[in-house]
Amino acid sequence: MLDQSPAAMAAKQEIIDQLLSDVPTNTEIEVELPSECKVYNLEDETGPIMMRPMTFEDEKHIVTAKADQDPVNVILQRCVTNLKILDLLPIDKLYLIMKLREISYGDDYQCLLLCPNCKEENPAIVKLSELNVNPVPDDFTDPTEVFLPKLNKPAKIKLPRVRDEKLFLNTEKALDELWRFVYEIDGHTDKSILAAVVNKLPLVDIRTILNAMKTDFGVDTKIKLNCTSCKEVGVVDLPIDANFFDVN
Repeated sequence: MLDQSPAAMAAKQEIIDQLLSDVPTNTEIEVELPSECKVYNLEDETGPIMMRPMTFEDEKHIVTAKADQDPVNVILQRCVTNLKILDLLPIDKLYLIMKLREISYGDDYQCLLLCPNCKEENPAIVKLSELNVNPVPDDFTDPTEVFLPKLNKPAKIKLPRVRDEKLFLNTEKALDELWRFVYEIDGHTDKSILAAVVNKLPLVDIRTILNAMKTDFGVDTKIKLNCTSCKEVGVVDLPIDANFFDVN
């Protein structure tokens, strides 16, 4: 029979504390997002965004995430404080993913880079802290103003947020839902009007809207590759997949 007396429990806790004595207890870091929080309402407007490394408990949440949940969003919500993950712009989500991997497992990311020329895989070690981060300009806003050349009218376009990821599961669905990111056309904001107009826009205007929804800011994940097989030099995207948080 287990001894559950106060003295026995205190003794066990002392052993547990001793075993964990070398584990850092205050490992939170302050993070500065590429968007510089210009378009967010922080939970504490006077405080910074903080992030802690992943724990074993967090890893279990990745494995046990529900089918309708993005495991990465679940982990970010657990490890990042002072903002709502669903409000994030894609550029900030990617930055947080990189930073979380860095502080949880170390700066070196071992991966395989696929040569665009010969299609051979090249083992590589990428230092995540050395990836270039492009912050947004001082005049960055969301929504952003554009001019639709064929319609000959101004419009305001919203950037996608993490909560909108489900709208981009396939190209057909993304195009069907494009009107949701048009905030205003020539001063009109009625959603039924905007949806009807967007569906009849010429391709030039649709391309203008799509271009406005993209940004060149945030983490630059382009990697220079000197292929060990064909000796060609190229630029490839850093692979970020389900194994990104797997250190084996």
